[in-house]
Amino acid sequence: MSSQVAAYPVLSVSPSWLSPGASVTLSCEVKPPSAGWRFFWYKAVPKPSSSSHNYELLPGSSNTTQQNSYIIHGQKHTAGYVCRAGRGEPEFSSDYSEPISLHVVFSSAFPPAASLRVNPDRVQHFRSESVSLSCEGNSAEWRVKRFTETHHLSDFYCSSWGTMPGSSCTIKLYWFDSGVFWCESGSGEFSNAVNITVQDDGIILESPVHPVTEGDPVTLSCRTKQQKLLSNVSFYHNNTLLQNDGREELKISAVSKSDEGFYRCEHSGQESPQSWMSVQAVSSPVSSLFLVLLIVGPVIGVILIILLILLWRCRQSKGESLFLLTLDQIVESGTL
Repeated sequence: MSSQVAAYPVLSVSPSWLSPGASVTLSCEVKPPSAGWRFFWYKAVPKPSSSSHNYELLPGSSNTTQQNSYIIHGQKHTAGYVCRAGRGEPEFSSDYSEPISLHVVFSSAFPPAASLRVNPDRVQHFRSESVSLSCEGNSAEWRVKRFTETHHLSDFYCSSWGTMPGSSCTIKLYWFDSGVFWCESGSGEFSNAVNITVQDDGIILESPVHPVTEGDPVTLSCRTKQQKLLSNVSFYHNNTLLQNDGREELKISAVSKSDEGFYRCEHSGQESPQSWMSVQAVSSPVSSLFLVLLIVGPVIGVILIILLILLWRCRQSKGESLFLLTLDQIVESGTL
């Protein structure tokens, strides 16, 4: 009698942040590596009034193969996924992988159906701070969802963690609340996803929680838990020193795509966590006009061709009628 060695699947995703409607590839790897595995793919769906979740088999996943990747086409909103592996007859199944999340990044070209507002408007917060989360959109009922850094996907219930007048939820954050948050309505509307990082003590970087539009100004600063704005701060962009001249703030008058990346600050030997600042492009009038012409141009061309064909047929029909009329007149006059 053979015994199965314990195996666990590890799910990875590429890319993890994507534009609405883009395709994404899930990859599942069994540890320790061995052959003969078939793979199953699931969407993680939080249970109502619970911190756990169900797993829904993805389309086509029931016909499993030894292909350890699965492509999701047209991803439109933030969601969590897991994988599982099985082999042998009767089948020996592995546990589910840790959930992994895909985050859709909306833009001015592809705006979200709803919006999640965070107040104070920053990525990093201190433990036990009060933070307000507000869902804005065309729905009377909203749920705030979160995917934590410990791979925990759940609904964030204000009745348990804070108060919720209308669509706003005021909560006190704890270290295990760090992760990605978004709003979801019962009718299927989704907001943009935002990162929230919770720090126990030390210093934090104040950076915008939402993407910054190209050309807009942005200000970064460094604070203590007592909300004291620090001076003589060193600011870093992608681990490269950007400013160290005694000023309290890092001001960028007009951000560009090159300003996108990870930022952090240092003060008197203390270092903040790093946060990603996203920069979204502005659709120019020229590109918008080109897009309109690209769509409308062929339609106008087809209409013109149809009109020319009708005009030609009309003239041809009139020419034939005139010829027949002249021929009848000649016959009546006895010329022929």
